[in-house]
Amino acid sequence: MMLSFVLHLLLHVTSLIFQTNAFSMKMIPIDSPDLQIIPKTFTTKDRAHFLRNISLSRAFYANKRNAKLGLNSIQTPYTNIQSSYFVTQFTFGRNNPPFTPTVVLDTSTDVTWIQCSKCDPCFTLKDSFSVDDSKSYSRMAPEDTRCKPKISYEGSCGFKATYGKGHTQGYLGLDTFSFNDTQGETNYFTNVAFGCGIRNHEFEFGSAAGNVIAGIFGLGIGPRSIMTQLSTEIKGRFSYCIKPDQGTSTILYGDDAQIIGDDARKVQTIAMNSEARYHVYLAAITVDGSRLAIDPTVFELDAQDFTRGFFIDPGATFTVITNTAHMELDGAVQTFFREKYQWDPLPSDAYMFDLCYDKVPDATKGQYYPSIVFNFIKAPGDTGEVQLELDSKNVFGNFVNKDGFCLQILPTANSSDGPSILGAFQQRNLQFLFDTDAQLLSFVPKTC
Repeated sequence: MMLSFVLHLLLHVTSLIFQTNAFSMKMIPIDSPDLQIIPKTFTTKDRAHFLRNISLSRAFYANKRNAKLGLNSIQTPYTNIQSSYFVTQFTFGRNNPPFTPTVVLDTSTDVTWIQCSKCDPCFTLKDSFSVDDSKSYSRMAPEDTRCKPKISYEGSCGFKATYGKGHTQGYLGLDTFSFNDTQGETNYFTNVAFGCGIRNHEFEFGSAAGNVIAGIFGLGIGPRSIMTQLSTEIKGRFSYCIKPDQGTSTILYGDDAQIIGDDARKVQTIAMNSEARYHVYLAAITVDGSRLAIDPTVFELDAQDFTRGFFIDPGATFTVITNTAHMELDGAVQTFFREKYQWDPLPSDAYMFDLCYDKVPDATKGQYYPSIVFNFIKAPGDTGEVQLELDSKNVFGNFVNKDGFCLQILPTANSSDGPSILGAFQQRNLQFLFDTDAQLLSFVPKTC
């Protein structure tokens, strides 16, 4: 009788371990010195080039037409189409110690996968992962209801994922994932599906020597996404607040994903389409109180090819906007500094950004940067707007060893229509809450 009671109690406690509603993950900038992904030989200009091209690559390949073509006119030896500004880690398996690969954090895909040790071909990876060594790992059968689309690979449920020129193929498996919550407790999730990449073509994560990035952690919405698989526990909610200066931030899920304001910092909420890569409805851009003459249709969602639209993408380092919108923004900023302080910009090819100056506003002389505001529609069909004023420190970045600054918002490459994306640098010191169940995005200024 006592033995039966003890077994019942253990089963009850074990079930409680898995019934968690919150967890967190790191958001580590790809240029963090701790990762050592960027070569030590990089100059300041090399680093700027690297970060700039991450943004242009993501905007270019967010356009499905470009992704299908497999073109990349913004190739450099330092970055490629799989680049993202943040990487993270997830832990799977009940081994001691468990497996904890480093992966790209990507809101534009719903597939989570890692390269496995039996791959052919493979990309360079410092530590290979053999999922078969995990005591709790099993392959997903093709008959599993989660096997969508139904692809067979070596008798198991298979998967394919394409990223411009890069593509991977392999099988889906199931294992126990574990994450820490804000209290430092470890929370476990059983039978989570993720991909084991066997045939990996055209991938170059980080530098070839000593690469630690093993794959991709997909935060997009889809049948295989972590958001969908754990929807009961985390209720479609995640939140983050990006720190400045290469600091590691935290992404919170479920009950830990909260947003709080006060009288000085109002929480604002707008409609979002999370099934279209976290699209939001941008109506206009305002510079120093004046609304720019931008055709608002360039920000309307083209759900078929994503040639238009405005997306929240922390994977892009800098904000990228359609060429026609950037011309208006660039012109308004130039007019501001010319009329107020008689400043002329540097030659456009002097630095990694299109608009730079060799001096900075002096507050003691009453000089200041122009305000830049993104005007969002509250919801489709709603005439009301919500304003997001970007912090001038995130928009006008100083360049090193020079008493000057650049406008750190880029025009799209190779396409005049878009898409446009709000990048990580312009999201710094803002708390964002994504509620995918309610299709709402909330934000508030915060010191991260």
